[in-house]
Amino acid sequence: MSSVTATATNTITTLALPPLPHTQAVSPSNTTFAAPPLHDSISVLQMLDWHYDHSSAHPFFIYAQPDVPASSENNAVRIITWKETVEAVYTGAKLIRNHVQRGLGSDEVDGQVVGILSYSDSIPYATTMLSVMRANFVLFPISPRNSPQAVAHLIQKVGVTHMLVGLDQSMQELMARAVEFLKTEYGYRDDQIPATSMMPLFEDLYLENGTKGKEVVEKIREEIPLKRQRPEDIQYYSHSSGSTAFPQPIPHATRGYLELSVAPYFGEHDLTGKIMSMHAVPMFHTMGMFHLAWVVTCGLVCATFPPQFPPVQPTPENVFNGAVETNVDYTLCVPSLIEVWSQTPSNVDWLAKRKGLVFGGGPLDKEVGDRLAAKGVPLLNAYGSTECSVVSQYIPKEVDRYAWDYLRFNKHLNVQFIPSGDDAFELVMLSNEHFTPRAFNTTINGVNGYATADLFIEHPQKKGYWKILGRVDSQIIHSSGEKTNPGPLESIMNQDPHVTASVMFGRGKFQAGIIIEPTKEEQFDPRDEVKLSEFRNKIWPTVEKMNAFAPQHSRIFKEMILVTSPSKPFTYTAKNTTRNNAIVKEYASEIEAIYNSLEESTQSNIPAPAQWDLESSTVFVRTVVKKVLAIEDIEDEEDVFQRGGDSLQATWIKNSLLRGLHDGNSSNSNAKVDTRESTSNFVYEHPTIASLASFITLVAQRGTLSLLQGSLETQVERDVEAMHRMVEKYSKGFIPVNENLPLTNNERKVVLMTGSTGSVGVHILDRLLQDETVERVYALIRKGGSGLSIEMKQVNGFMERGVDKDLVRSKKLVLLEANLSEERFGLEEGVFEEVKSRVTHIIANAWRVDFNIGLSSFETDIKGLRYMVDLALAKNASLVFISSIGVFQRYTYAKTRPFSEHHLPAQVASSGGYPQGKWVSEQIMQNATTQAGLRSVIVRLGQACGSPNGSWNSKEWLPALVRSAPALGCIPGDDRLMSWIPADMAARAIRDFLDVPVAETSGQTAIVHLIHPRPVRWSTLAHLIASRLEKVDVVPFKVWLAKLEEKGREDPEAEKKISALRILEFYKGLAAETQAESGSVPLTTSGQAEDGLEAFGFPEIGMERAKKLSATLADPEVRQLGERDVGRWLRCWGLLRD
Repeated sequence: MSSVTATATNTITTLALPPLPHTQAVSPSNTTFAAPPLHDSISVLQMLDWHYDHSSAHPFFIYAQPDVPASSENNAVRIITWKETVEAVYTGAKLIRNHVQRGLGSDEVDGQVVGILSYSDSIPYATTMLSVMRANFVLFPISPRNSPQAVAHLIQKVGVTHMLVGLDQSMQELMARAVEFLKTEYGYRDDQIPATSMMPLFEDLYLENGTKGKEVVEKIREEIPLKRQRPEDIQYYSHSSGSTAFPQPIPHATRGYLELSVAPYFGEHDLTGKIMSMHAVPMFHTMGMFHLAWVVTCGLVCATFPPQFPPVQPTPENVFNGAVETNVDYTLCVPSLIEVWSQTPSNVDWLAKRKGLVFGGGPLDKEVGDRLAAKGVPLLNAYGSTECSVVSQYIPKEVDRYAWDYLRFNKHLNVQFIPSGDDAFELVMLSNEHFTPRAFNTTINGVNGYATADLFIEHPQKKGYWKILGRVDSQIIHSSGEKTNPGPLESIMNQDPHVTASVMFGRGKFQAGIIIEPTKEEQFDPRDEVKLSEFRNKIWPTVEKMNAFAPQHSRIFKEMILVTSPSKPFTYTAKNTTRNNAIVKEYASEIEAIYNSLEESTQSNIPAPAQWDLESSTVFVRTVVKKVLAIEDIEDEEDVFQRGGDSLQATWIKNSLLRGLHDGNSSNSNAKVDTRESTSNFVYEHPTIASLASFITLVAQRGTLSLLQGSLETQVERDVEAMHRMVEKYSKGFIPVNENLPLTNNERKVVLMTGSTGSVGVHILDRLLQDETVERVYALIRKGGSGLSIEMKQVNGFMERGVDKDLVRSKKLVLLEANLSEERFGLEEGVFEEVKSRVTHIIANAWRVDFNIGLSSFETDIKGLRYMVDLALAKNASLVFISSIGVFQRYTYAKTRPFSEHHLPAQVASSGGYPQGKWVSEQIMQNATTQAGLRSVIVRLGQACGSPNGSWNSKEWLPALVRSAPALGCIPGDDRLMSWIPADMAARAIRDFLDVPVAETSGQTAIVHLIHPRPVRWSTLAHLIASRLEKVDVVPFKVWLAKLEEKGREDPEAEKKISALRILEFYKGLAAETQAESGSVPLTTSGQAEDGLEAFGFPEIGMERAKKLSATLADPEVRQLGERDVGRWLRCWGLLRD
């Protein structure tokens, strides 16, 4: 298909519509809504005046009044009539026109583009949209979920001259950052920046006009006569989702707006007077715009949340309650809400009594849908797009409970299905007298149309019933969860003159790859290694261009390039596009082979040095590292992982260096090393070019790896030395606390925190924002490559863990994008000085989570902590550092058990970079306390076991273990105690630690262990889990492990289905360290194990000081983990059957 061309023009130059089916406003019970004269060349905006004169008493909006009990039937809901709405539209039109005139300094403003950037609630947002258009402007509602770059792109793309911006801080900041990009990326001068004004509130629009309302309307009608209603005049812009690039604006002309407004006339239900729950639909979304138009043409009634500021944010609970309270006929929502509602029988019973549950935007889980359909819930599958509006039948007369996941298309549309292979068809929407797509990208038989890139399959028995299968340009989801969008990357690759076509692969794999079909002149047998290498080198400049465009996880390495065999050429569709799925299937064996060899891959074209002295080794290592990382500016002392290196690249570096050592028996080198001795990835232990070069030099000179890798004792000694060196490096130059500084006021706290988006950090922030003794919270959020704004990172963190996302708009909260390892945390000087002048307490919670890398790779985290220490000393602020009970990993080196709340020997924490870094940080804090008077608390946090909503990362070891149960038919038991603590309880305790008495931190760091004060036996929870699942037994740990290993041997694909297999070595480690068989460990009378270990072999630790300093932990009635937690976890992990 050709590229998309947005169009506002139309071959139809009239507003007169072809005859419409007589389906709306036909019920005898309708006495308030007069259907507009759609046959009379009337525009949607002209219909507002029609209804003001003919439908004034008909409901437009309805909402449940929050302070009125539902039993008060007459007053429990508030109805906003057409009369009130039209008066509000005119009020808004005058208000907004005045703003635009002042902003431009001119009265001649017709046709200006006015954008909206707001999370405003539905009623004022919808009313404002109509007001903007009625004021003779072009409307552009911009999703506030966009990045600043995307907002700037959209503004400049259509020439927005005025922006209505929400009152909340996040919107103001989003607009400010978009303005920065307008200046830096698009060269806007100050006088070209769009003027801004505040988004109108409900109270600004809905005035108490009473009997004078008509006079108000007529006066404004005279002042602002309606213009720009020709068929081709643009009324508003919507924009695409921007999932593959920047979102693109889509113009909607007067005729196009009218066409989409009459879609329900081609349905089979009279929607007049019917109440549609719009609680879950943001009005800036195209679905909101469509339904607003249907209110105008059909008399549909919108049920929304009550208008308020800040607006109500939708949740599964409040959306459902809002629908119930307004007694809706239909509910419109996304599938995820339905999946939550389906878990409550009373919800299902209520939904079954409605006329329809309309869903769209994604697939509804098949099992959930089948269950709801069987219960009589009328499921209505809606499909549409920004470019084409809703094109599925809206709403069909009959709901087929056995084909609820299929849909039918409106018969008035010119729908074409283009075969795409494997019984799938791409939907193409062509123009006709009833409908013109808002954008064109193809032509079929001389008719312009829009190819949706959506694939459908037809029902095997029911002709005309279609199910969405996926996207033509569907993403590749890797085993890491990262996604690669192949379309743009393949497009770059296909520009190479040596390439006919390309297809990317990598679904379910860690790394992406690509299959190249050479041009006819370039074709060869890919089994010829020499020619394969030559061809890869030919196309490599294009691959580098592609990699420069691609995110890191989508980059293509030379070893991941497959070339087609002349005997197996690509297959193509009728549109001459590659049949990607069929091609990947055809080359399945070659793809599997390339992944099998990936672990052994090296940069074999880099020659080993002739002499293995330090200088030559450094040149060799430097060349390998730069080649693998594909960056030239890395310094010899820089950490490869801090420069973006990942575990795959670490393996490639290791293999390339070992290959050089192995090749040392050739004539060009004096090294002779048996590289089969290497069992670990030494790149983690030596993550810089300099340290790797020293290591490799020593290996070459000694001729062995084994002595260098050494015994456990030797390794511990080396690790301990490195830990002490790191402590010494960051314990220099403390500036003592000024004794004249007052102690911080615990009743007026200003808290600086890091790590606010993580599982525990989210709940810490929640507690702080609801704490009356906290005046302000500065949350430092790391810069990252996710593309999300820091506001959205925080919102996502809140939503994932069931915390009210509206807290992100709290007046107490200031979110700051930071680089914690830089001085001033990378903040502007003025911002940093503000924080410094106010801060009274610091919570250092951010820490990289990676259990592969070595201590030196955590140096940036340690450096960030040192900056926190310096800030705390400068202000005599209290510093709380969130450490980990992981510092006890080598607990055999500890002298006493249970482990007390005191400092540890370095040996105890020497097992890996993660605990080593935590221990180093603890020591730095202790040194700052004794040398400079730091007041601090070290919180050694235990295993956090999920949020109140059950959210617990399913990739962690325990969730993965439980999720294996259905496949294995069992879970391991262990009668010993476990002291895992819910994330919200941990957060409450951390809040308590802010109020630690001065005496506890005077001259010493207070160390506390944050675990559950009332542990339970794992076997208790294991039996609860087994009872909630089907055919699952509790067995000894070693029996479970044997079954897991057996599954892995039986089925090479098992790892895709059983995530526990991905961390099999971890479970083997647990088995080696413990007797963890159900009931096999002798217990004391208190239920503790005689071996001094908890369940699964984790060390038992004391928490007396923690209970002393935290009311949360000291509570003798604090809730133990039990059935409620198990149910929430299982629901979160998708295992709960009831």
